[in-house]
Amino acid sequence: MTESGLKLILWVSTASLIIAMLAIPQPVDPWEMPSLLLDRAAVSDTIRLDETLALGALDSDEAQALRSLFLDHGRSEANPPYERAEFDERQAAIHRATQALIEKHGAPAFEALRASAIEDFVRVFDDGAGEAENDHEVAVLGGVRQVLEQYGAIHLGVLVAPPLTARVFYKARWNSIHRRPFVEGFTQTELQAYWGWLALHGWGKPLEEREDALVVFRDAGGFGTQEAAALFDVLEGNPERGSQSLEQLYEVSGELRLRNLALGTRHAALLPMGSP
Repeated sequence: MTESGLKLILWVSTASLIIAMLAIPQPVDPWEMPSLLLDRAAVSDTIRLDETLALGALDSDEAQALRSLFLDHGRSEANPPYERAEFDERQAAIHRATQALIEKHGAPAFEALRASAIEDFVRVFDDGAGEAENDHEVAVLGGVRQVLEQYGAIHLGVLVAPPLTARVFYKARWNSIHRRPFVEGFTQTELQAYWGWLALHGWGKPLEEREDALVVFRDAGGFGTQEAAALFDVLEGNPERGSQSLEQLYEVSGELRLRNLALGTRHAALLPMGSP
């Protein structure tokens, strides 16, 4: 037997052993949600749309005034606390500036300004790893880093969420500051990036809020929502229903991971596989 032939036999044997081990039912603790998965082409299209909209951002007096107020808000966020009266006064000024911009230049000018703000954020966030290095960067970032850390999108100083999730968190913040609906102007993929992260990775947040986010994520075409719903049943103290759902998903998909999750759920609850 040649050396290459022996290596081939050893490789085949090892691969067969690994496949056999994977096929053996192994209980897996049912606590980890499926990861947020986004379509790469759709993400690229979404980012390209923002980049295109940003090119149309005006440099008019109205746009400059609104942009300046937004940056002032960011400075205040980064240096809490600030007086409630200051907040209310700035919010009133932002409302007036928003109306002035839209009345003179139309809604597309407002949308372009939002896209331009997102692109500013991306440049600052990427260049400084989320850390502000001067007054302008402080104003651009505001308190968004703290929000990303609060929701687990940044862990130990590293962005662990998809980059699009960081973008949409910032876009939601921009909308909120301008008193618009959080997800105004979001594409379907952005809705997935926003609600999907809240539902699947928002550990420490109330389960009811995460379940509501999961419904919106599902309606936006999100991936893994049935598995997540089954795991929410487990987290809510209903392992029987969660295990049944996981078993049904396994029967449909044939994914061994789902079988092992179902087994882990029943093992933790001392339930036999296949029980009602």
